[in-house]
Amino acid sequence: MEKIKRKIFFWFLVLLFFIITPIVILQAKGYRFDWHRGVFVFSGTISFKSNPQTVSAELNGVLNENKKLNRMNGAFNISGLLPMNYQLKISAPGFNPWNKKIDVHSGISSEFWNVLLTRTDYKKTTYDSTSGIEKFFTSPKNHFLAYTQTNSDGLLVKLLDLNSAITTKTFSIPGWKLLSDEKKENIEWSPDENYLSVPVEKDGASTFYIIDLTSGLITNLSDFFGKNKIQHVRWDPQEKGYFFFLEEKTLFRGDISDNKNLTAIANDITAYELSYDSIYYIQKPNNLVFKTSLDGKAEKNQITNTFPNPNATVTRMIVYDESRIAFLDENKDLTIYNNGEHAKYFKVIGNGILEMHFSNDGKKILFWSANEISVYFTRDWNVQPIRQENDLTNITRYSEELKNIQWYKDYEHIIFSTGKYTKIIELDSRDHRNCLDLISTMTDTPFMGYNGGLEKLFFTDTKNGTSVLTSIVFPEPVPILNFGG
Repeated sequence: MEKIKRKIFFWFLVLLFFIITPIVILQAKGYRFDWHRGVFVFSGTISFKSNPQTVSAELNGVLNENKKLNRMNGAFNISGLLPMNYQLKISAPGFNPWNKKIDVHSGISSEFWNVLLTRTDYKKTTYDSTSGIEKFFTSPKNHFLAYTQTNSDGLLVKLLDLNSAITTKTFSIPGWKLLSDEKKENIEWSPDENYLSVPVEKDGASTFYIIDLTSGLITNLSDFFGKNKIQHVRWDPQEKGYFFFLEEKTLFRGDISDNKNLTAIANDITAYELSYDSIYYIQKPNNLVFKTSLDGKAEKNQITNTFPNPNATVTRMIVYDESRIAFLDENKDLTIYNNGEHAKYFKVIGNGILEMHFSNDGKKILFWSANEISVYFTRDWNVQPIRQENDLTNITRYSEELKNIQWYKDYEHIIFSTGKYTKIIELDSRDHRNCLDLISTMTDTPFMGYNGGLEKLFFTDTKNGTSVLTSIVFPEPVPILNFGG
């Protein structure tokens, strides 16, 4: 009897071995048993990378403990998921949550590399010496911030040292005020941070002043060169003290130290753009694009052979490279020239457009009207979410006017303001786009600028009845050495 019991127990263990072993092997290979279908299916994975990095993840309302979130390369992986729909919520104390409905498929990782949470309340730093600020512009090397004020005598341009948060210099331009927003001109820093070009107007006239930040010398360009209709001043990216401008459709290169050193580069020009070593311009009567050296001495190289509307007057052009150029004309039509991976073409991609900016890799261009923000893809995008060349996506639309629109540093989010609220919205349209609040101000018309190098959002706000410069740190600082947890 005892032998029979041992034999039964032995064969029970053998049977259990043959049942459990395949299950263990299948589990190890990524298979999971689907009780609804009664079969083993190959599992899927959700991978995400977030800021902040200490977060909680819920799937269908069930919290995944941190020890169950596999951490690799700064990203979280939730593995072994049955193929189905999941509601993923990523949250952290003191932050607005991020959520999406996700389709998990067999053997595939659903990836979200740009999960961004915003705080429910940011600590604001106010720069008290900036009382009465109108607009501001950070320097190329992020050492200074130039800001403007207007008093009864005229325009003041001041320098704020961003390290000490102290206003160190003040320059006065009596009788003038900063050029209105409609003219699409702003203060421009020279690359070496030694000069500022300042667009100004009074009594229907306009010009540019050049401020030498080292000597304090302030020069009226119209008086300096004897040119009365100067537009679009841009600094030479290589040679100190040299700059470009348009006057009566002639493109000039000038030297701020010598008013006789003025070179006419090309005529019949309505818009131009600079790269590191070249200048691009569009020329009438056929709106053809040419390229030459910064000093204008090299033989010009023709980039395009046609234009969709040769009679249009292009007022603004931006160049990523010879194969990607965007044009904005007097009717606010946005045209893209794209020598892409699949075709070469001109295409009108927007109407009523106010401004546009390429991403840092040139694979997409952000553009907007008064009420709508859009993105156009110039190249295939093979990272999830997959997007194709020639895709045009409307990101968001508001009945209220949109302002301060700009790329966030990952070029997968856009910062903008509507009224007193500044928001950030993601490009990823899977399920829906998360649009989160960043800040609200006491004024309905803040001037705002995001600085990715400093990782700060600067904006104007109201304190004691006057406009002041304020900033927040964004995004959350990430430790240099981060081993996860």
